[in-house]
Amino acid sequence: MKLAIAGKGGSGKTSISGTMARVLGRNGHRVLAIDGDSNPNLALTLGIPAERINDVPTLPRDLLRRGANGPELTKTFEEVRSSHSLEGPDNTTLLVMAHPAPEEAGTGCLCSMHATVRTLIGASGDEPQDVTILDTEASPEHLTRGTTLYTELMLTVVEPYFKSLETGRRMAGLAGDLGIERIVLVANKVRDERELEAVREFADKHELEVAGVIPFDDRMRVAEQAGRAPLDLGDGSPAVDAIEELAMRLVTESKASANGAAGNGAAH
Repeated sequence: MKLAIAGKGGSGKTSISGTMARVLGRNGHRVLAIDGDSNPNLALTLGIPAERINDVPTLPRDLLRRGANGPELTKTFEEVRSSHSLEGPDNTTLLVMAHPAPEEAGTGCLCSMHATVRTLIGASGDEPQDVTILDTEASPEHLTRGTTLYTELMLTVVEPYFKSLETGRRMAGLAGDLGIERIVLVANKVRDERELEAVREFADKHELEVAGVIPFDDRMRVAEQAGRAPLDLGDGSPAVDAIEELAMRLVTESKASANGAAGNGAAH
């Protein structure tokens, strides 16, 4: 399964990305977590200590070359994974698109790096146990650059207020333009039924699917303030439980879809 997790800044997309990666890794999946944000923070949510963040190798700018059929990697996917990743806890591997501390301002855009991430996603594993999770930039740039082109699923994380919902709608529209197979909303930080109903009404109005609901959970804030992964605070988090349930259900649905497609192909 290859999925992208998008959303407005502060929506909780990185917390969901890292937690989802960890719980899937704990359940036997080989998880590649890609931090596609120019201000990367996924390492912390995965449980990589803050003092190691600057040691995370970032992707070099010479990984792509022009091939006969478009951009192609100058190394195999496994070579890139081996030389430019960091092993995280629970069977996760982290790839980081850009360093969190640019050496100087005005150094140019990350256009080539978006293309590199896009190509790596396309080359990543397709076995049933393989999961690739892209934590996207907190802006539509990853969509305008086509970074998510080779993902099969996009989760757009929204909070139950209009600006967040409207951002989610716009991102979902751009994802549809890219041809991503399935685009869904995930309602995060939901405090009560009234807030959930507001999300559902918005989704129904714009013909969007709400695939998951993550309740408001103060432990997520505590983890953020402590610079720790939510999973490392111990059991008893309603938000973590909801993320785990969503992750396992999405993997099951992805496998069922793949098996159905394979069966239809064999029938022909």
